[in-house]
Amino acid sequence: MTRPPRPPLVPPGTWLYRLAFLVFSLVVRVVYGLRVHGVEHVPLSGSCVIASNHDSGWDPLVVALATPRYLQFMAKRELFGKRLVARVLRSVGAFPVDRGRNDVGAIKEALRRLGAGGSVGVFFEGTRRPEAKSVMGGAAYLAQRTEAALVPTAIWREGRRFHVRFGAPLRARSRSREEVATLSADLSQRVRAMLGDNSSTRPASNAG
Repeated sequence: MTRPPRPPLVPPGTWLYRLAFLVFSLVVRVVYGLRVHGVEHVPLSGSCVIASNHDSGWDPLVVALATPRYLQFMAKRELFGKRLVARVLRSVGAFPVDRGRNDVGAIKEALRRLGAGGSVGVFFEGTRRPEAKSVMGGAAYLAQRTEAALVPTAIWREGRRFHVRFGAPLRARSRSREEVATLSADLSQRVRAMLGDNSSTRPASNAG
């Protein structure tokens, strides 16, 4: 199933999110193009973690456009260094995370939002730098602790066009540490399978 981006389900009072969605949706569709696959796998209610690979500074924006929900992203702390930028980011639901350490505050904030039935976006590799990538357990941990749906999400480009594919949600089967590792491995395998040979067609991006 494919579809163009459409206004997401957002709670009352998040008018800036709606405005940003409409503006950036127009830019992405006109300038680049966006195809969304498997949108039926994203739960429209209840807590969920949208866990994606990360290759470009465009990724948070494009994944948010593709998701039919109010998606609240963990964003790197450096982006919140300027007051105006930080205010805009917070107004659209983003919250900072220090990727250089185990950021307990960011984890607690993500757990709080998921506990309230929200959806949180996480780049499970932690970084878009190829030399620093490693599968992290954060997305699986959040899903396990809150019993949220863990949605494997792949993003890639073919030429200029962005593609986002959502996979069937994963669910934690226990509260053990071993289950986090298993869930993380399953997540990585699902995303890699969805990317398939497309990973070699994605051009490097200087955005972000």
